[in-house]
Amino acid sequence: MKKLLVLFTPLAFLIASCSNDAEDLVQPKEDRVVTYAEIELNTDKEDFDSEGTTRSVLAETWEDGSKVYFQFSSGNDRISGMAKYSSAASKWDLEIYGSLTEVDNAVCECYYFENAAESSYSAVTLNKTTAIFADNSATYSFNDKVVKVDAILKPMTGRIRLKGTSKQSFIAEGISFYRSYSLEDNEFVKGDSVFDGSVLKDGFSDYYYGFFEEEDNRKITIHDRANNLAFEKTVSSKVLAQGKSGYLNIPTSENMNGWKAVRFKDFTVAGVSFRMMKVYNGVSGLNGNCYYVGETEVTQELWEAVMQTNPSTIKDPSMPVTNVSLSECNAFISRLNLETGSVFSIPSEAEWSFAAKGGNLSKSTTYCGGNIAADVAWFSLNSNGTPHGVKQKLPNELGLYDMSGNVGEWTNTGSTHTYNVYYAYKYMGGYFNSAENAITPVSNALLINNRVNFSLAFTEDKAAYVGFRLICDKTTLTISN
Repeated sequence: MKKLLVLFTPLAFLIASCSNDAEDLVQPKEDRVVTYAEIELNTDKEDFDSEGTTRSVLAETWEDGSKVYFQFSSGNDRISGMAKYSSAASKWDLEIYGSLTEVDNAVCECYYFENAAESSYSAVTLNKTTAIFADNSATYSFNDKVVKVDAILKPMTGRIRLKGTSKQSFIAEGISFYRSYSLEDNEFVKGDSVFDGSVLKDGFSDYYYGFFEEEDNRKITIHDRANNLAFEKTVSSKVLAQGKSGYLNIPTSENMNGWKAVRFKDFTVAGVSFRMMKVYNGVSGLNGNCYYVGETEVTQELWEAVMQTNPSTIKDPSMPVTNVSLSECNAFISRLNLETGSVFSIPSEAEWSFAAKGGNLSKSTTYCGGNIAADVAWFSLNSNGTPHGVKQKLPNELGLYDMSGNVGEWTNTGSTHTYNVYYAYKYMGGYFNSAENAITPVSNALLINNRVNFSLAFTEDKAAYVGFRLICDKTTLTISN
């Protein structure tokens, strides 16, 4: 081991927590005296995948401004300190917030941080790319104003990279990491288990340093943001094993690699396929608090496959079906349920709006999927007064297309019309002739245009600019997740 004699002050980041008892840290008050000491630091570091081999941490490996934090036991107290390395002076400066008493061979906890986000005298801010090395059984002594520390630092977590195509962006769920270290409390604060990232030019993401909160729940979910898909997999104990490196391939709908889709479920009826997208943490009242929403409006192609008719004014199999009343939609759904064995329905206003906003992945955009109307919607300024084929504009965060504009979409939520005092159902999202301010995730209107005969049942209203989108409750959908 290399023995270093250095003089310390308040930074690449080593934290040493030294004590010979289990009492909580008492952070020195700001009015306490700051004292200084020399240090002999005997430190070896075991890298990831090193199989027990170590290398000495030499003085020349420290970068200028590297910080070291300490918590020393002094009688019944814990005294904190911070050291900072000066490459120009080739020395450390150590600030001790209080007075140490002499001690021999006390037990220490030592922590070394690589790529910490931020640090101060009282805390260190960490992130998913911060590597933490620790020795929970290091020793230290303090005699004649010299601190001596012996430590072998080992990785505190595992690390993993994701493999995909260059610049591919993703969201990962299930991997926990540390968000901060508090010098005052001598505690780590865990970060959320959801984070985003991207694939670099070499086909891999950065290394992410983390762990699983529960050893028996090693489930990872990857959201492919470019294709608005998500996949789930329970990984082996080798993934994120302490001190080990690894990688996972980002799955695609064409190459699942043992993953299973959790954001969508595909159906085929009479040779016509359609996709339902999963909405997590949805509107209360649904069993499981999540549900599935149609990727697009019901198309004329799907309607004809089920009903053998096409009531739409402008006929095109890729366009949404229109001129359909709620009664007719429910008749279509009854037949679809028989064909698929699942239970579809018309969404409520709340269910529709939550999905339109992007669900729990929402970025709070003005329109459904973005802040520029023309990117995500057919409306009065670009539609030429007609509906268009589905999936020609950008989807929202959940992979749902045309929720702004194109055609209005029925809900099962009704209201009494203010002036004429009769009941009608709402359609959502505006349509191809709507203004920009009427195609938001909460835009709604009552369909009254065809209410010539007010004795007509409100479920029989229809229009050439209103269609519908399917919803399916998770508990009734046959899917293994």
